[in-house]
Amino acid sequence: MKKHGIIAIVGAPNAGKSTLTNALLGQKLTIVSPKVQTTRNSIRAIAIEGKTQLILIDTPGIFIPRDDKILERIIVKSAWQALRGANHICFVIDATSGVNNENSRIISDLKKENLPLTIVINKIDLVKKSSILEIIASLAALGFEDIIPISAGTKEGVENLKKFLSAKCTNNGWIYDENQITDAPMRFIASEITREKLFLKLHQELPYSLAVKTDSYEVLKNGGIKIHQTIFVLKESQKQIIIGKKGAMIKNVGEEARKDLAMIAGAKVHLFLFVKVKKDWMNDTEHDFNN
Repeated sequence: MKKHGIIAIVGAPNAGKSTLTNALLGQKLTIVSPKVQTTRNSIRAIAIEGKTQLILIDTPGIFIPRDDKILERIIVKSAWQALRGANHICFVIDATSGVNNENSRIISDLKKENLPLTIVINKIDLVKKSSILEIIASLAALGFEDIIPISAGTKEGVENLKKFLSAKCTNNGWIYDENQITDAPMRFIASEITREKLFLKLHQELPYSLAVKTDSYEVLKNGGIKIHQTIFVLKESQKQIIIGKKGAMIKNVGEEARKDLAMIAGAKVHLFLFVKVKKDWMNDTEHDFNN
């Protein structure tokens, strides 16, 4: 009998939530970069395990936002709203950080949600086995029983986790079509992919002060896709960094984004990028992150 479950994947910034979501899905969907807070919006990925449809909500990292930063408050609000619509929570802990003060605070807050909670210890390939056992012991002392060590990067333990989560799903039927991998519109996915490429290329030079908006997304008669996007930054100097010498950087970003978008859409993609300085976009509560 077909069944489904909604599983929120939550954790501190850069715990590997998006990498885990992609690993469970079996393909690239959510964006990944070395910068914390890369994920700004919750996104649903739809994975199949046997007769079970796993609806995975990849959430932004949970942290304490600064009072004067509207963008940070929006990011954290998005994370909490997402998990409150879930049937089950996967709390992802970076094995290199362990049960630190930040993770302890989040665990305390998650317990108040009164939802089934599985602890996923990620990045086990980066630490010694003794460290993993110490983390497990610390979590067991807090009363947790479902503790699963994995490496989303190397895929170690991911299939076992997928089967475990499938067993936790008890809702009748499927919500989405069999071949659907997300409920997010392609305009949103397109913006996220380009933003990922910018962070990957410029994570040392560029702060978080950029956003990507898909201005148009057109399916052509020959099956190809034409996309126009605007990259918003705060300063003229940031605009010049993104454009690069003789336009080399923005061309490279466009080429990388185009490849991923073509793979996800299954069609040839024509991507046109523009950069615009908008000094107040981070404090604009009307800014449409979902396009």
